[in-house]
Amino acid sequence: MKKLVQITLVLISMLFFSTEINAQSKTGWGIKGGLNYNSNGKYFRDAELVLSDPLNNWGYNVGLFGKIEVGPLFVRPELAYTQLNSEINSTQLRTERLDMPLLVGLNVLGPVVSFFGGPALHYTIQDDLKSLEYDKYNMGYQFGIGLNFNNLGLDIRYERELNDQKINIDNVFTGQGDFKYQQITLNMSIKF
Repeated sequence: MKKLVQITLVLISMLFFSTEINAQSKTGWGIKGGLNYNSNGKYFRDAELVLSDPLNNWGYNVGLFGKIEVGPLFVRPELAYTQLNSEINSTQLRTERLDMPLLVGLNVLGPVVSFFGGPALHYTIQDDLKSLEYDKYNMGYQFGIGLNFNNLGLDIRYERELNDQKINIDNVFTGQGDFKYQQITLNMSIKF
């Protein structure tokens, strides 16, 4: 039994180190894109909408990123075009914006698995809320986990706005609550 454990540990170590060598482990730049699910601060209320029409609040993002490795730590600035879709009481709202997150991460298990987080600046290009005097510049934060294989990366993130301005968007439609974007994104990246 002891021999089996040793052989298993050696095989896992070999797999880990061979994957580590081929992962997105060097400084460079690349392209990214993915899908996002947007909520207006009420995921549990929105869960009912998702079940009734699963594609309703889905959007997408595409962009560029840089990655600077410093030992097990990395810095990853990004610039992405993001389209957010929201439905509030049968009214479809669309937002287009530029997102500029500055993520700091830690490579765990070599560069194969990473945890990251950091601030994000948002510039609204077009917004169905513009008549409600919604600020064009907003700050937020993102955090997530990533997997890297050769030059391909896959990550899942959570993002939320930090703006102090609260628009009573529900008040416009129903008379309750406030409005802040939050989203979960699934992204794929290719590093050159």
